[in-house]
Amino acid sequence: MKKLILSLCIILLFSIPLFAESTLISQNTLGMGGASLADVSGDTNPANLASRGIDSPTLITYFTLMQTLTPNLIDTPLGFFQLPTTSLGAKVFGTNLGLTLNIDSSLEDRSYYDSILHYTGYNKFTLQLDWGYRISNFDFGMRIKGGSSNQRNNFELRANLFFLPDYLVNTLLSKYYPVGDSEFFTLGFAIRLNIYDNLTLAILSESDLELNSSSDNLSSYIKNFSVGFTYISDKYSEKNRLNPLIYKASFDLIKIGDSDNRELRFGNELKLQLGNDSYLALRAGYYEQKETLAKIFVFDGSKGVSTFALAYDINYFGISTSLIIPIKSYLDLDNGITLALNSIFRF
Repeated sequence: MKKLILSLCIILLFSIPLFAESTLISQNTLGMGGASLADVSGDTNPANLASRGIDSPTLITYFTLMQTLTPNLIDTPLGFFQLPTTSLGAKVFGTNLGLTLNIDSSLEDRSYYDSILHYTGYNKFTLQLDWGYRISNFDFGMRIKGGSSNQRNNFELRANLFFLPDYLVNTLLSKYYPVGDSEFFTLGFAIRLNIYDNLTLAILSESDLELNSSSDNLSSYIKNFSVGFTYISDKYSEKNRLNPLIYKASFDLIKIGDSDNRELRFGNELKLQLGNDSYLALRAGYYEQKETLAKIFVFDGSKGVSTFALAYDINYFGISTSLIIPIKSYLDLDNGITLALNSIFRF
């Protein structure tokens, strides 16, 4: 028990931003099962950009740490540092344009010998340009995204107090090598529409720009077609007073035509408003991969994942902590759980 408490404290320490929401995924998507396609505060849909009412350019910097833990590795060297994933970057956006720069780093294939932890390191660089335009209750958006994925086979960490400098040097300064078709370029289109009071519909689809023919591109857009709904209760009462509680529910079907990556996502949020620019939020959600479209609403516990989050946000700063638990981990913790800590600064 003491080791588990120590592990959580150290993870919290590492989550203080080294650079100072996720990039291509919004802050709240983790706790809400990843569902945010129609949520105006989310980043998964470029059409959301035009609905935020931003008058001047805004800069956001962020740092996220995700740590997957399994009980059988807690007693091993650096048992609190098992399979970490970090995401850091920045984005600047205004009324109609947004630019995001993001670097994701992850470690896999953990082994230990000669007092050294050995991993395979993966690094993904992404540059994304979003454009959004609003006409009445209809928002249209376009996204151009490109980047590359790289790998480092000899990622080594000393199993002592120097593991953090080792991690930073290997992640930020060491050389990574391209993996197969490591570069990617995509073009996406999206819409967002208020269909009834506080209920919003969103549609997004993307296609690989390197496909050889227009028919391949059309097939890719169909394959990557996603749709989502979000309901958000009013922030202000009829007397223009701040409502103490705001409820939000989101539901997404992601990549409906892709049997390998199709997902059902849904989530809920209860937000306690502490002021016009501050709040405390509780989030809960669920997501599941769906290989068969005919069983899209048939739940399979062996593939499902539950998510929970607690978030605090005040004007220029926000922090959230999330817990990601596969359904099968409720029966056997050896299947692992994931902790995620996220910090954000706005300028």
